[in-house]
Amino acid sequence: MMKYNFFSAFYSVLSVFTGMCLLATSQLTIAQETTIKTLASASLSSAQAVKIVTPDEHLLGADYYAGEKKGAGVLILHDCAHTSENYTDLAEKLSTNGIHTLALDFRGYGDSRSEVFSHESIKKNAKSIVAYQNDVAALTSYWELDVLTAFNYLRTKVDRKKGIAVVSVGCASLYAVALAEKMRINSLVLITPKMNYGAKERYKNLIDIPSYFINSSHHIETIQTSKELFEWNGSKASKIQIFKSDAYDYGLLRRNKYLIDDITSWLKRNLR
Repeated sequence: MMKYNFFSAFYSVLSVFTGMCLLATSQLTIAQETTIKTLASASLSSAQAVKIVTPDEHLLGADYYAGEKKGAGVLILHDCAHTSENYTDLAEKLSTNGIHTLALDFRGYGDSRSEVFSHESIKKNAKSIVAYQNDVAALTSYWELDVLTAFNYLRTKVDRKKGIAVVSVGCASLYAVALAEKMRINSLVLITPKMNYGAKERYKNLIDIPSYFINSSHHIETIQTSKELFEWNGSKASKIQIFKSDAYDYGLLRRNKYLIDDITSWLKRNLR
């Protein structure tokens, strides 16, 4: 009887110990899988600072966010009052959705500044409004080719069968249109697009590129442009969203946080 009780107790302890080992192993496996998924997500969304050499040997600064191996691409062009750093949330969201993303600093801004090219220095040293405008015009005269150079860099990261879209904000819309005249652009997101008459006519001469116009109803400078070009565009995938607001450029994106998800979803549908 004592022998039976001894073996019974022994097997009970062994059973409990085995169960605890299996539970610990299971928890470890789950933890490892969670860690792997977290690391994979982080590796997709973390920015890599890159330098892109232009034909005149200026170094453009940009942040590259890797997407999936067979992923499409998006080029982000900031507005003239901010830098690519302000669009980090959007870039990270696109990257975690598998899209290769390049957030460019225009020449003279952010990491694309130099002793020769600096918008900050132009503002500080301008003797008059006319002098300021002339210096800015000289600086922005490089941007069209700079954007093309950045696009070609991103093209090397994207699967050749996949397209590239452009997100442009404010003044950057001019250069998105200029790029679309030279290269095949899958789709455009234009946030409060600032365009002169010539730029609007150039947009109208493009093929019907799917375009997402985002605007504030009280931003008179750009609302009519968005409405006019949306009505002109013949793509069924095009979309317009107008907010009861006076916010514009990055401010509109900052005020409406869900817009990042909405832009990402729209781009994913069109980049398939």
